[in-house]
Amino acid sequence: MIPTERFRAATDDTVTPFLFWSDVIPCLGGAALACPQCAAANLHLDTIHFAVPTEDHYTPTVGVSISSHTGTVTAGDEARHLHAGTNRGPMLAIGYWCENGCRGRIDLREHKGYLFASLHNLPQLDPLDLP
Repeated sequence: MIPTERFRAATDDTVTPFLFWSDVIPCLGGAALACPQCAAANLHLDTIHFAVPTEDHYTPTVGVSISSHTGTVTAGDEARHLHAGTNRGPMLAIGYWCENGCRGRIDLREHKGYLFASLHNLPQLDPLDLP
């Protein structure tokens, strides 16, 4: 028996929990996440971006993107553009799509000892373009 308390979201007036799809825990490593836009199951990873700022704490100089389809790692401006100097620490952007056609990104940004999470909706996928 797996204790469900381990997967209870932390909530109060200052934090936002992840949206869990259901109480069913399919593996020991965590609980299934719902689509942040439509709350449906079947959420998939898309491109992952990571950027780190320079010594001046804001200008990102190192940025990489990883394709979830091929595993290809590319250094480039997309990750640096997503960082855009808005925080003093590293930034991790996790792209996602769901089988209802939703697309978006979850950004994690470190700034002065705090880790911030934000959701960004992207244009819907055409049903014919779903992988």
